[in-house]
Formats: sequence, C-alpha cells, structure tokens
Amino acid sequence: MMAEQNRCFDRRRALARSDAVLTRMAWSPSGDRLAVPDQAGVVRVVTFPEFVVTAECRIAHNVQLMAEGAPLRPTWSGKPLWTAAWSSDAARLAVAGRDNTVHVFDMSCGDEVLTLVSHIDDVHAIDWSDDDARLISASYDGALKVWDTRDGALVRSIAAHHGRIEDAYWEPGDSYALTGGRDGHIRVWNLDSGESVAQVRAHRGFVIRLIGARSSATVLSSSSDGTVRVWDRRDLRLLHVIEGFTGIPHDLSLSHDERLLAVKDDQRSIRIYRTDTFELVELIDEPAEHHHWYAGARFHPHEPALVTTGDRDRQALLWWYDTRLIDQLSAESSATRYANCRIGLLGNTGVGKTALSNALRGEDFHPTESTHATKVSMLDRSVAEQGDVPVVRETYLWDFAGQPIYRLLQRLDVEDLAAAVLVLDNRNTTDPRAEVREWETLLRAGGTRTPRIVVIARIDRGGLAAPISDLRWEEEICEFAGLIETSAKDGTNIAALRRMILDAVDWAAIPTLTSGVQFQRLRMFVLESEAQGRVLEAVHTLYAAFARHCTRLGIGEPSLEEFRSLLAFLDAEGLVRRLSFGNLVLLDPSLLRSYASMILIAAQRAPAGDGTLREDDVLAPTIPLPSDERVTDPRREQDLLHAAVQEFVGAGVVIREGKDVVLCFPSAVRAPADEDRWADLEPGISLSLTGQRDHVYATLVVALHNSGLFSGRALWASTARFTWPNGHGSWVRVRPDDSGSLWAETRHETAIAGVQRSLFDEMCRAFLGRVAVDGVLVLRTSVVCEACGTAVAEQQVRRRVERGLTWIRCNVCEASVDIAAPWVDRPEPTRTSALETRADHALERDVASVNVELKAKRSLYDVFISYSHEDEESALHLAKKLMERGIRPWVDIWDAYPGKPWLEAVQEQIDSISCAAVLIGESGIGPWQRDEVWYFLQQFFGRRCPVIPVLLEGAVRPRIPSLLENMQWVDFRRTSPDPMDLLVWGITGVRNDGEDHQ
Repeated sequence: MMAEQNRCFDRRRALARSDAVLTRMAWSPSGDRLAVPDQAGVVRVVTFPEFVVTAECRIAHNVQLMAEGAPLRPTWSGKPLWTAAWSSDAARLAVAGRDNTVHVFDMSCGDEVLTLVSHIDDVHAIDWSDDDARLISASYDGALKVWDTRDGALVRSIAAHHGRIEDAYWEPGDSYALTGGRDGHIRVWNLDSGESVAQVRAHRGFVIRLIGARSSATVLSSSSDGTVRVWDRRDLRLLHVIEGFTGIPHDLSLSHDERLLAVKDDQRSIRIYRTDTFELVELIDEPAEHHHWYAGARFHPHEPALVTTGDRDRQALLWWYDTRLIDQLSAESSATRYANCRIGLLGNTGVGKTALSNALRGEDFHPTESTHATKVSMLDRSVAEQGDVPVVRETYLWDFAGQPIYRLLQRLDVEDLAAAVLVLDNRNTTDPRAEVREWETLLRAGGTRTPRIVVIARIDRGGLAAPISDLRWEEEICEFAGLIETSAKDGTNIAALRRMILDAVDWAAIPTLTSGVQFQRLRMFVLESEAQGRVLEAVHTLYAAFARHCTRLGIGEPSLEEFRSLLAFLDAEGLVRRLSFGNLVLLDPSLLRSYASMILIAAQRAPAGDGTLREDDVLAPTIPLPSDERVTDPRREQDLLHAAVQEFVGAGVVIREGKDVVLCFPSAVRAPADEDRWADLEPGISLSLTGQRDHVYATLVVALHNSGLFSGRALWASTARFTWPNGHGSWVRVRPDDSGSLWAETRHETAIAGVQRSLFDEMCRAFLGRVAVDGVLVLRTSVVCEACGTAVAEQQVRRRVERGLTWIRCNVCEASVDIAAPWVDRPEPTRTSALETRADHALERDVASVNVELKAKRSLYDVFISYSHEDEESALHLAKKLMERGIRPWVDIWDAYPGKPWLEAVQEQIDSISCAAVLIGESGIGPWQRDEVWYFLQQFFGRRCPVIPVLLEGAVRPRIPSLLENMQWVDFRRTSPDPMDLLVWGITGVRNDGEDHQ
C-alpha cells in the first residue's frame, strides 16, 4: 500500500516559470497578488485569481520590476533574491538578497522608493510592522536591523546571533521580533529597546524557517537537523516534534484558518499536517532542487489554496483543497468503524493503465513506462454514516502489471476485489473481447464475482474499429457493469469513470472493523511512516515509535499486546503485512509483489532457459534486479527477497531442492520440448479447463513432484516429464486452445505399465480439478473405432456421456465403440487420493523448512529459549516442534559457540531477537536460568519485547519475578487450548488457526 497522495489537493494552474530556481514567495495581504523572486534576480508578480504575470523584466544582467505593465528602472546586478514582503496595504513591495540590500518599491508607480543599505552579507529575511512605519531585515552578518520606512533611516542594529541568521519575523500587534540562526537558537527581541527577552537552543542544526500561529500562541521552526518543532510562544517550551522527513524541511506555512501546516523539504515532497494532532493528511510529490533551502510553499491568506514551487523549484504551482477536509479528518479520528476496498485495474501491457490510474487520482498527464508488479494507491477516502455509525471508507486502486509472467501471483491479489476495471487497447481492430478473456479468467480463478467495467482507453488516438455498442460483452464477462471510452491525456470521461467505479462498490457487502481511536491513530501513523520512506520495521521498534507518537499527541499508548492486536487489524485489512520472520512488519505490502516479480523475471531470463536460480544468488542478491524499483537498505532488501521466496513456496509454484538449494520455477522455463519425441508417446487423457496457464502448469508440476512417486523429472515450456523408478516416464502438457480454454494432455512412454498410466492420469485429473475455475474439468476425447480406425466426433462422444451412455456406433462400419470415462464435469472435486494428501503434507513441510532454512542462512532467530539444564530434553523437544512450525529458536546447546562466555553469547542474540520464552520444568528455574530471567526482564522489557513464561509437563509453578508473574503463561500441562498454538501465537502475534488476536 502506498501513502495517500493528493487526496484533497488538486493542482489547477502553473502560475509562473523561471529558468532559475525560485525563492521565498509572498502573498499580498489581500491575496490578490503573489511576488515570486528567483536566484537570477528576477521578481514576477502574478495576479490572483486571473493568474496573469504583471511583473517580469530582465535587462542585460540587471533586475527590473514591472508593476501593472509599467517598467521600473534597473536597480542592481542580477544577484539572487532570497525573499520578498508586502506592506499591509500592498502599496509597497520589499525584496532582498545577495547584494546585502533591501529594495522597497512603490507598486502604484513602479519606482524604487527606498534602498536600505547597511548589511555586509546576504539579507535572508524581511518583514513589516503592522502600521508599515518600520521594517526589519536579518542577514548572514548576524545582525537584525530596524528601518524607518518613511525616510529609510536605520533605527536600530542588533547583534542578534553569532553567525548567520536564516529567518526572522515581526510578531503581529507587538514590538517584538523572533530570529532563528545557524547557531540553532531562536531568540525573541524587544525592538524598542534592542534587548533579548527570551531564547532557546531549539535545534541541533541550523534554524531555517520560523513562523508564528496566532490562534494557538505557538512558534514553529524547521531545521537542518531534519525536524519541525512547535514551541509555546509564552515561554519557548517545546510542545511537539515532527520527524521522519526524507529531506531537510526548509519552508513552513499555515493555512488561513491555521488548521493546516505545509512543510516543504529539499528532496521531493510537500507534506500537509493537521495542526490539532500534527498527523500527516496529504503528501504532494514535487521534486525539489537538492540543497536549496529558499523555495517554498505558501497558503493563500484567505482562500483554500496553496502555492508551491515545482519542476525542481523553477515553477510556481497553484493547488486548491477542499474546505471540508478538516471536518472530514476530525470525523475520521472519532469514527468507530473502518472499511476499505480494492479496485483492480487490469489490462495488457502498453494499454495506458498507469496513466489512467494517475488521471483517476487527479494527477496531470505525463507519459509513463510499463508497470512492473502491482502498484497500489489511494483513489478515495470518505466518512459515511452506516446505521447511524460513522465509518471511514478507503478505496485503493491496484494497477496490475500487464505482462503475462506476472499472472502467477496475481491470482492471489484479485481475490476480494470490490470492482474490476478491464482496460482495452484502442489499437485492437479485430476482436477486442478476446483481449479481456485472459483477465476475466484470472478474476474467475480468484473467485471474484464483482462488477466489471470495460474501458476503451486512449481514445485521443482513435477508437475501436468496431462500434462498441455492437460488442456483446455480457457473453464474455460475468457481472458486466458498463463500458466507457476515456483519455487520460485530454481528460475525456475521467470524472465519469471515477463515478462509475465508486458507484460500483457495494459497501453493504464489505465488512467493517470496529476500530476505535487507537486504530485510527495507528493507521495514520503507518501511512505517515510509509511516506517517510520506512519500508520494514521490527514490531518492537514500530511500537516504541508509535508510543512516542501517542505521547506527543497527549493520548494513552497501548500495551504491547494491544499494539500487536492493532497490527493484526491492519494486516487483515491489507494495510500492512506481517512477515513470518524477524518479527517484521512490511508497511507497503505491494513491495513484496514487486520483489516476487523481479525474481520471476530473473528466472525467466536464466541462461539455460530452465527457469532455475540459486537461492543464495536470490538472497545475496546477485541476480539482476531493476535498479529503479529497489529499496536502498541492503538488509531490508534481503528481508523482502526472503519473504518473496517464502511466498512462492507457500503458493506451491516453485520447486526448492538440492544441497546447494536451487529454486525451479516451472512457469519460467523457456526451453522448447522435443516435438518429435512428444509425437511418439502413447496418449493418456486430454482435459479441457478454464484457468491461468502459468499457474495451472506450475501448481501441477509442483504437486506431482511432491507426490513422492517419481525419481526425477525434466521440464520444458508448458511440458513436463516425470520419471518412474524404472527409468521410464509419463508426460503432461498444458497449453491454450483456440477457444481461450486450457488443454491439459498426458502421454506415456511405451514401457509404462497400465497401472502407472492410470495412476498418473488420475493424479493429473485430481490436481487440475483443484486449480480449474469452478473445479470443472471436461474430457476431450480422441476416440477411434478399433474396427476401421475412424475417429469419432468429440461433441458426439461428450453428449452421449452426458446422457449416461457408455458406447457409440461408428458411422462408417457401425461397430460399437467404448466411450466409458469417469472424468466428466466435476464441479466439486474432493480429495479422494492419498497421493493428494501426501503432496499437501509435503508442501506444508516445504513451507516450514524454507522458513527455518532461510532464517538459518541469514542468522535470524524468532525466539530465545531459556531453560534449566535439568530440563534440556524437554526444551530440545519443544524447540524441534517449533521448527516444524517454521519458527527458529535460539538454544544455547545448538547455537552458542563453544568456549564463548555465556553472557557474551546471550548478549549477541538478545539485541536481534524480538521474543523470549522462559521454560519451567519439574526442576523449576535453575541458578543460571535465574540470571537469564533477570537479564531478559531488563533487556526485553527495555525494548518492549515479550517474555513468555512456559510451564512444561510436570512443572510446578515457581516463585518468579513479579513482572514475569503478571504475564500470560503458556501451560503444557493442559491440552485445551493447544499450548503449542498459544506459544506460536505469543511468538509471532498470529494465531495458528488463522484468526488474529483481536
């Protein structure tokens, strides 16, 4: 899931563009004009709301100002301008910059009426008094100067900072000014006396920007230390800290009602926060000129509008926002229920899905590359009444990659879609319906029975050759909900499509979650953390950060158990993904699909065409991965690759084998089969089914491999040979037919006995029945009359079998031909074969073993086992049972280096393991174990990690530290509930039966 972007802010207009970087802009008090200075020494004045540039001129290397079309005389050489400020009546505009001078212009006539010269370094801040009689300027020379604006006389010069001053402002209604400098201090000055009345060491880095909030009597500061801080104006007491920016926050602005705060950083984002809770509500993606601290974001003084610098800070952009935003956010915070849904955007590669997704979310059109994996973004969020109860509703748009290689795992992602948007290529001039058949099959394979909307995209390039009204979509698509033509480039029908999508969602059929305030806070916290670039976090790290967040908001923090329950809620809603190792939480679940797709592509490109990769090469990684889609932290990338391998094994679409573990992806094999050899084989059965070819073929091959019957195999593209112990083989092929269905066919080498043939055919039928859409298999016959060799028509055979008949008369020699077959239309296949059960158990063992083996390769442990050595046998037995569940325990007798001091061995692991289990047997807590227990309590509780007391069979509950006594025990002296399930739940936070603790 991606962070919400531009949910409420809509970019309407580009106001002004410069070849040079723009600096600090300034609205006139009435908001009818905007002054836009830049580093080339040019000032542009843009009118509002007409958006007309009425001031822009450059003569040679000089700066000119133009007011109402009247040119002004050149003032100084074209050195950068850093700042601008309007007088309260907008009659005068002051600008200043690198020439160490403040220039004041009379806007009615265009003359420079004051030239204020006294500073000896760049002037970075200017501001007017309420009555416009005085003006302050602050400079890199460390001085704060007060000027008489009637005659330009210097009233006072204050040595305000030891070093450069970055910002200053005149406090409205008072004779006080605040300054912030590179010494990290904020100082308050009495301008009448020139004395400092208050100061605070505000930041570890430079103070870059200062603004005041009159309604809350607070001061906000941004700094090169990467934080924004909120101070009580009365005593400069720190109230709140906003952290986690990917760049340096260098500009701040408050909305006209002071309910929103805009923060622009020097990387690529403008963040909008609520000022009552300082929660992130919007993320505007606008790349900045790196290390440039003078571009900005400015709210309009009266209207719901924001002007920002974009295009790497070279263009002024105007954004409007919905005035109902704050009320909605307040309603969200107090809502007691939550629901979300997913909209699938499906279509072949190159049909314009990504541009359509951007348009649906209000972004401007720009050419896009083909999407890899699945991209998730928020389409809509609202608060609605459902049974007189407010419900937060979020709609996410899932943009599925169009390349066929990705279908293997997309089947898992299309489950529970609320609606599907099938995008067609406008260049298809033959049979547009055939284009969506594969996607319709994918939806049906995923069990999706939700509305389908067909979109003819990019009609700016021309429509379909056939009139769309002539196409009978209902014959191809179940739950057909409508058809529409669109263009992301010129906006045709984008709003109408958005309405169709939102109207198609049946919210009454989507379960709601009773959330509460803490869930809403955690949900917003996760979105903000993701926006800050955090990808994977350990549960205890995320918990500690959220606890600090709650403290800053003045609300109670949840216990660790409550927090894990909240994470379970988020996981169930698809907003995060808890991994089965490292106690990690993936904040953007779509990243897992991205890395899985990268692995698939690498397997497809294997030099031998055999679809294999060494597991160590995947984890290293030494396989080629697209650089633009990778996370930057190598360890977190390993975590994602680790999780992706587990995902493939759990889905039953990869074979993992060998001492030097190799991953074989049957769907990625590209080597062609020997057609002559295939033609020489003896026929088995032919079955027709509906399904995704790659998924059907891969799961069939893996299931046959796991059956344990075969001594070897050979794989080609869509064709497999399985070797019996006698060295001879049975074959299977899965390929599409002309009708869009799949044709699965078995064949056998001559030496294969009849019982082996029947067994192989029955296994294929059983496994295919489990992956076919609706479980339906249809026998495809090649019945031949033994008397005269004439082939019997397949349709005739099928219709007689449907009537319960077992023979047909040859229409040439009239001989009776046997057509009895047990494989016809099985809508509800059951697991009747012991071989199916064996394959299922083998897959379960593979999932558990890959979990443990991958953790061992990376020296990862799930739980620290503390036990008395009198109970060693019971402890090791328990540890082995945990490994069967895919949980890797740290046990000293297995994992501590011989000769290493005990405390050193324990310390090495405690820092990286997020859970401990204290085992107590018949002997109670041993003397060494007692030291461990105390150490655990100090270390694990300090990191907010669980310590689980476990009573083994025959144990007597001993006296232990009170903190441990208050923990929930796991008691193996009882049989119900299953103590092993409880222990796994305590370690992972996930119930073994699949039901999360709530």
